[in-house]
Amino acid sequence: MKMISKLISAGMLAGACAFAHAGPVDIFDLKADNGSAIFNDTSGDGPIYDTGLSYAQLTDTDGDSDSAGAFLLFEFAGFANINSFGIYDINNTGEALQVFEGGDTSNVNENSRVDFDLEAGTAKTRFGTADIGSTFGFYLQRGSTKFYSDAALNGGIDMTRIFDVSKSFNSAFSNSSLIIAFEDLLNGDFDYNDLVVGISDVKAVSEPGTLALFGLGMLGLGMARRRKSA
Repeated sequence: MKMISKLISAGMLAGACAFAHAGPVDIFDLKADNGSAIFNDTSGDGPIYDTGLSYAQLTDTDGDSDSAGAFLLFEFAGFANINSFGIYDINNTGEALQVFEGGDTSNVNENSRVDFDLEAGTAKTRFGTADIGSTFGFYLQRGSTKFYSDAALNGGIDMTRIFDVSKSFNSAFSNSSLIIAFEDLLNGDFDYNDLVVGISDVKAVSEPGTLALFGLGMLGLGMARRRKSA
């Protein structure tokens, strides 16, 4: 019975964490430091809310040049010259790969590309290669400080908003599938405009372990109910 209670608690905790991540933030509510909208709803999309998810999965997996495009869209940060952006392996944050560096600027529509070798389980950019599979998270690094798209890796603090814009025809999204918006200070204003990046050929997904934990919790709840009714 104690084990069932633990599983139920774990499932409820996982659900609560997921809910906490999914704040009611619309991509069209993102603002520049002067208060103007970063994106305008020129395509009549209506609200596009934060997905509440923490990871991305490659959708270009046909075996012919499997890759994802990355577009540095906006930076409104005092640390713009030193902030870097990259991806990390879902099972090992030590396997990280830089995509943009501090010297890159959105003013020149900076683009990059991540090539995946799905058979070898590696990813490659102009900065190098890392053991990263087709499911990965995002990070923003400022000096020795690194923030992750998974709030659990930031002590429970949500430093990102991930928006699914795959069905939008808004040209401002640069043909992205997801828009990743980062905050770069733990005690910041949480306007999520410090680094805004578009990623193509991916979809937002949950961390598999979280889903499994939540599923175990629900299974334990069902078992407890059946035992009580018996």
